Amino acid sequence: MGIPKFFRWISRTRYPNSIFTSIFAYVDHLFGKIKPKKLFFMAVDGVAPRAKMNQQRSRRFRAAKEARELRQKAEAKGEKLPEEKAFDSNCITPGTPFMARLSEQLKYFVNKKISEDSNWRDVQVVLSGHEVPGEGEHKIMEYIRLSRSQPDYDPNLRHCLYGLDADLIMLGLLSHDPHFCLLREEVKFGPTRKSRGNSSLDSINFYLLHLSLFREYLHLEFNSLATELPFEYSLERIIDDFVLLAVFVGNDFLPNLPDLHIHENGLEKLFEVYKKVLPTMEGYINDAGTINLPRLQFILDEMAQWEVDVFEKENSDTNWYKGKQAKYKNGATPKTNELVITKPQHDIFRAVRDWLMAKPTKALTMPNDFPAKDRLFILTIARDLNLSLAWDEYDEEGRNILSFSPAYPEDAFDDEEQEAQVAVLRVLRKYEKAPIDGGEEDFDTRATNALSHKMDEWKRGYYSGKLEFSYDDPEQMQKLVYRYVEGLQWVMYYYFTGVKSWAWFYDYHYAPRISDLSSKARWGGEGGIGRRGIAQLSFDFKLGQPFRPYEQLMGVLPAASKDHIPTAYHDLMTSSMSPISDFYPADFEQDLNGKRADWEAIVKIPFIDEKRLLAAMSTKEHLLTDTEKQRNTFGTTTKFTFRGLNVEPTEYPSSLPGFFPPLHRCMCKMEVFNLPTLDPDLNFPLVTGLVEGALTGPSALSGFPSLNTLPHTHTALGYHHVNVHGSESRNQSVIVYVKNTYEERKTEDIGREVLGNRTFIGWPFLSEGLVVGVSDELFRYETVKVGTPGRGTEKVLGTPHSQSGLGLWKVKADKIEGVYSKRFGVVTGPVEVLLHVRPLKGLKRLEDGSLVKEYEGIDKETEVAVQMTVSAVGAEDPRYLERPAPPLSEEFPEGSKIFFLGEHAYGVAAQVSATTDTSLSVILAFFPSDKAENAQFKAIAQEQTPSSASYYPAFRAAEMLGLSSRGIARITSSFLIISSDNQKHNIGLNIKFEAKSLKVIDYSRKEGRHWEFSEKAIKLIKEYQEAFPDVFKCLDINVDGMLRAVDVLPGANPDARVKDIRSWLKSKGVQDFEAVTLFCDQLGKETITQIEKLADDFNGNRSTTGIKKAIVKGIPRQAVLKPAHAIYRLQGQRFALSDRVIMVQDSGGVPLGAKGVVVGLNTKTMDVVWDMPFMSGTTLGDRCSQYRGLAVEFNSCLNLSDPQFVTSTNPKDQKQPLPVNHAAPFKPRSGPYPLDVARLCGGIMALKLNLDYKTCNIKQRLRRLVALRKFV
Repeated sequence: MGIPKFFRWISRTRYPNSIFTSIFAYVDHLFGKIKPKKLFFMAVDGVAPRAKMNQQRSRRFRAAKEARELRQKAEAKGEKLPEEKAFDSNCITPGTPFMARLSEQLKYFVNKKISEDSNWRDVQVVLSGHEVPGEGEHKIMEYIRLSRSQPDYDPNLRHCLYGLDADLIMLGLLSHDPHFCLLREEVKFGPTRKSRGNSSLDSINFYLLHLSLFREYLHLEFNSLATELPFEYSLERIIDDFVLLAVFVGNDFLPNLPDLHIHENGLEKLFEVYKKVLPTMEGYINDAGTINLPRLQFILDEMAQWEVDVFEKENSDTNWYKGKQAKYKNGATPKTNELVITKPQHDIFRAVRDWLMAKPTKALTMPNDFPAKDRLFILTIARDLNLSLAWDEYDEEGRNILSFSPAYPEDAFDDEEQEAQVAVLRVLRKYEKAPIDGGEEDFDTRATNALSHKMDEWKRGYYSGKLEFSYDDPEQMQKLVYRYVEGLQWVMYYYFTGVKSWAWFYDYHYAPRISDLSSKARWGGEGGIGRRGIAQLSFDFKLGQPFRPYEQLMGVLPAASKDHIPTAYHDLMTSSMSPISDFYPADFEQDLNGKRADWEAIVKIPFIDEKRLLAAMSTKEHLLTDTEKQRNTFGTTTKFTFRGLNVEPTEYPSSLPGFFPPLHRCMCKMEVFNLPTLDPDLNFPLVTGLVEGALTGPSALSGFPSLNTLPHTHTALGYHHVNVHGSESRNQSVIVYVKNTYEERKTEDIGREVLGNRTFIGWPFLSEGLVVGVSDELFRYETVKVGTPGRGTEKVLGTPHSQSGLGLWKVKADKIEGVYSKRFGVVTGPVEVLLHVRPLKGLKRLEDGSLVKEYEGIDKETEVAVQMTVSAVGAEDPRYLERPAPPLSEEFPEGSKIFFLGEHAYGVAAQVSATTDTSLSVILAFFPSDKAENAQFKAIAQEQTPSSASYYPAFRAAEMLGLSSRGIARITSSFLIISSDNQKHNIGLNIKFEAKSLKVIDYSRKEGRHWEFSEKAIKLIKEYQEAFPDVFKCLDINVDGMLRAVDVLPGANPDARVKDIRSWLKSKGVQDFEAVTLFCDQLGKETITQIEKLADDFNGNRSTTGIKKAIVKGIPRQAVLKPAHAIYRLQGQRFALSDRVIMVQDSGGVPLGAKGVVVGLNTKTMDVVWDMPFMSGTTLGDRCSQYRGLAVEFNSCLNLSDPQFVTSTNPKDQKQPLPVNHAAPFKPRSGPYPLDVARLCGGIMALKLNLDYKTCNIKQRLRRLVALRKFV
């Protein structure tokens, strides 16, 4: 992982101490998301190449300027600024004290995790800190690149790279490992982007970008070339060329070519040119990082014509020439099948004709400076005349030439070869008779000359305004072109093989015009002749050495961030007498240069002169302290591994004495990590392209999607208006048309084939499910047992839809088709058959220790179009493979940590002391007072929890406020009005959401079908009513659509009053309200404080002498819980607020065996305040003390207040433990609050009716349905 965005998240805390715990929590969170199995590589940016430092310098100067301007604006408004100094993100630069401390803290953190967290023990952890030169992502890619070249490399190794930089996509692609994905946070757009809301780690959404899919889409984009190329089509080479083309739209090292912006279809245009020109060449452009410049010249020559088109659009005079030309031309348009050639093409033909008629003995050569149109003509005439072509030859002066050679026998024109001679002459006559397009040559010449003259003036303005030198200066222009193309080659070397030169950088703020890179460039007048074009350029990169850390700091930081640099250098940045004071301007120009966002602007600050910088710094080095001198050196990468269970632990000192405790039982080993090497004697070269044995497409490993798991009728590139980030795309998309292999088959026949079998849904991100039903627009088919119990047979029977079900089925089918089409650019065809599928829930551990698959219940059943399901996959997901029970001694080795599930010591921590073939002996350790203490926690919560009287039904709250039922419903929801500029404004309180089944804790809740509001909510509504009474007067107005501001807020300037209302709502915190599912609930802050105090009191009165131990022998395996089994055994466990819990998983942020109290219930997690603080702890959104809270999954803890897995300790009793006192399993969800079925139906569950359609025959089913109907 590189470490970009999480610094933004942690910077909300205050340096120096709490920021490190935030970093630890974020890294641990990422580890839990990725779940690495072999290697976890943390790479922090070290000193970067000079080419990157230019961008780093620009970002930091802009950040300092923006911070200064914001501070000045706040002071001008009289706002009071915080007394403490704000966190300066510029400290996140190699060589600063902060980064040095961070390295030490990360080493401490990894030692702690490997010693305490089982998930970290089987993984090799590598830390490359700021003291190791190189960008973080490139350190990782160097490791991957070198590993791929080792003889024992696994070609199907899975990679997950974390980061937000778009460069990671390119780096992942050029690794050519198909099992590569990128993890990144959700990028939000629009109003949600600015909303702070819940900033906890659990609230961050992460996404995986699968490069396996990206590779396939690139193939679909370019596979039309396969039949056009005169050489072998290779997706791997296409990918390499794609990476090169993408540099033209700009990256961290080079600016974009003018007018070529990615948001204005720059890549799309490059693709068009590439697909047009590649068939006219003899190979690809990019050879594993080495650019073929003559071939790249063809691309640039074609792009130059595009720049002419751009210029024409910006200059209306050229349209006048086109209009005049249309008036002068006469004659009919040639037929589409008639050969028409231009005058230059006619000249080419005459040269070929004369050469052929002279019975050639050697090749015909011509300068290879033809435009794409003429190159296509040359290919055509060579094919018609059966001639061989060579494009990449050079004459004695080094100029690129093409050559024609005969591809027929030397005696083809002898008398006996009359047939061949006649064929050649026939072709020559065809070209001789072809009409020449160019009758208005004089006019075209004048128009072209006028256009060229205007373009030259246009360029003169560009170069003088942007680059501050003359377009007519051949020396300056040649240097600019050379440096840009040299930069292209440097970037390709950097991406493919690593740093080629630490010192090289592009020393211009702008790129040359595209046409000035062409072989027919006009810059420099006569002085530029012989220098134009890039085909003959060559480069000599010197590797050199990276800057030392302080040299980088002085090179990239502004004077405002001087505190991060040793004091000895401060005056070099701030003194007007400094020899390098010009390097640190406070004010500077920022040029958007066609970009849209301020952060994309070009920061026009001076480039660092390395010689001047080093000379100035050398005069201050003697003033550095020993500590500062040490920080200015380079370090090594560190490898961390688990020592082993039978190794004596060591003590690791605290990295932050007084804040972090020493690790008294450290089980981690640290050593220097060396990258794999390339031994030329053993012939280990860098491997390019796919490694032999790599699996792609449907054969790829599980979890790596492929479009090819379903057949396609075809794909197309076109405008499909795919929905991207909430709006329809205006660009072209690759559209996939899926082939329906079930088309024209009877639904009942499909049912017989798939019912009861597994299938894979969610294409192309496949996940397993069980088919329980098949339906069409009229019937739903299911498997039903017919006959007497025990001897019946299964039949597929259809049940007609109800009247309302007919419409519902059509809505679902249309939605599936629409989502695939508009969201994913996939055309499914008509959805005529649906499969009803229950997704795979996971593995369930049986009492004998075996693991079997478990599917979701009817509440999680989902509908899928039959043509979008996959019946079999190439690779099974190893996480969900059923496994037999292992022997007890293997599953519970002596010394294993477990939890006891016996009735009298439920949840007590224990350790295995011995095993037999059928039973275990364990040692329990506990405080005798535990049970009584658990009850006291429950009592506190019950005493502190507000009574139901603090909430009022909606009708009662309306009476208290003098509102109607409609009025209170409207103001507590979203209430949209329209201002005079037709903008929508929400002036509602947003504390209830009926359609989404969401509420706001402490303000609203829903009991059954009725909403209730708290005293806090009623107080807020009353204050709103007093502040803006006009709003409440219109709540009962019945109109179609939304009200207008002028109707709601009469008087002068209603729009201004809308802004006042929005400001008032913001001041009351309404915009920060977090809507949660109706299931969610929380204890109040005061109650949590009392729970913490009670836990502190208990902990303060405990000592190790109070621990009691007991040995229990001969118990079955199901009477104990192993931490690794919690995920399988604790599914469906039920929790309530104030329940006492114990952490039973030995991985994650909470220490094993820690106890706590449930203070919040969410959809997928529960908030717990723990008895003791720990490193990964949080405040639960400022609801508890620092480091005491954390949200955990339900299956990570054992409920001590409500024991649900009590198991007999008798080995002969194999009865499955069942959750007690619960009629239904615990299933938190994001929909409405779970209904108490037993209460609503008056005890209907006592009937124990079995309505399972798979296990009862038709007569039983009908009898039970009649009984149920009569009872209800």
